Amino acid sequence: MITKFEQDLKNGQEYEKKALLLIQKKYPNAYIIDGYCLDWDIYIPELKIGVEVKSDAQYKVTGNFYVEYFCNGKPSGISTTKADIYYIYLDKLYIVKTEDLKAKCRKYINTHRDKKGGDNMASKGIILPINELL
Repeated sequence: MITKFEQDLKNGQEYEKKALLLIQKKYPNAYIIDGYCLDWDIYIPELKIGVEVKSDAQYKVTGNFYVEYFCNGKPSGISTTKADIYYIYLDKLYIVKTEDLKAKCRKYINTHRDKKGGDNMASKGIILPINELL
């Protein structure tokens, strides 16, 4: 039986492949980083930038996108990424500069949208309304 983590990993890898195919139309040397990489999921050598690829399985129910910034007692996610851009797959593809996504999240720190979540509620993140991704 496949665990939730394994299914989430499989789904994430599928989104990374979709993103890579889109990116390679313009930047054919782009590639997925093999293994676990804290910095980014895809690297585009032509631009010397990294891309983070994310989705949120609950967005259809909640109308929100969860942006992790802390996990297992230490900074993670958007607070540690070195990616310049986020590719976010929800009802459609949203391409957002990391700095813009950080700015959208900052206004919700220490509000009702700053919540624990993820596996075993070990993460903290911002519940960002999808309409703010535009």
